[in-house]
Amino acid sequence: MHHELRVAGQHGAVRLDVDLAFSAPWTVIFGPSGSGKSTLLRAMCGLLPGLEVRFRRRESGVWSDVAALPVHERGIAYAAQGAAVFPHLSVQENVGFALRSRGLRDAVAVDEAVELFVLGGVLERRPRELSGGEQQRVSLARAFAVPGAKLILLDEPFTGVDRRMRDGMLERMRERSERLGVPVVSVTHDVEEALRLEAEVVRLEAGRVMARGAARNVLYEERERMREVIG
Repeated sequence: MHHELRVAGQHGAVRLDVDLAFSAPWTVIFGPSGSGKSTLLRAMCGLLPGLEVRFRRRESGVWSDVAALPVHERGIAYAAQGAAVFPHLSVQENVGFALRSRGLRDAVAVDEAVELFVLGGVLERRPRELSGGEQQRVSLARAFAVPGAKLILLDEPFTGVDRRMRDGMLERMRERSERLGVPVVSVTHDVEEALRLEAEVVRLEAGRVMARGAARNVLYEERERMREVIG
C-alpha cells in the first residue's frame, strides 16, 4: 500500500463518500461523467479545500500526512483534463517547465518524456501550431518529466490522441512508471483503455466506490459487450 485517501463532502452536483487504499503500480478510476472521478484527483492535489480530505503516503514503511502539505510540496505530477499547455512556450519548454521553475536541469528526464510521447518532431513549435492530440501529449510529457514526483495523476489522459498511438504509449508509460517506482492514478470512462492497462480498477458511481479489483473482473460486463460488437 503506497497511499490512502478519504474524501467526503459535496462538490457541485456530486456528494462524495470515498475511502480508498492504493497498492497497485497503476490504478484506474473508472465511471460515467459526473461520478466524481476528476474531483478525486483534484482533492488529492489539494485543489478543493471545501471537501473533507484525509490523504496519506507510505514511504520506507513510514506514513506521512500529504493533506497537511501545501500543493507544491505534495510530490504530485498532475495532467489535468484537457491539454493545459502554456501558449507562449515551445513544446520543449513546456515539457521542461517543472524543471526550470525549480532551477534544475535534467536533460535525460526531458528527453525520455519527449521520446515516450513521440514529440521529437515538434519541439520548437508553439501550442497553436499543434493538433489537439499533440497538445495532449505535451501535457502528459510535462507530467512525466516532473522531478522527484512520488505520484502521477492523469485525468482522461488520451482525449484526442490517435488510438494506435495511445496503445503504444500505454505500455511504455506503464513500464517507465514501474521502473522508477512512481505509482500512477488515472481517470477514464474508456473501457478499452482500462483493459489494455491491465491495472487495478476502481468503479465510481455517484460519488461512491461500487467495485474495485482487476480490470478484467470489474469491467467484465463491458468487456463481454465489446466482444459481442467486435465478433
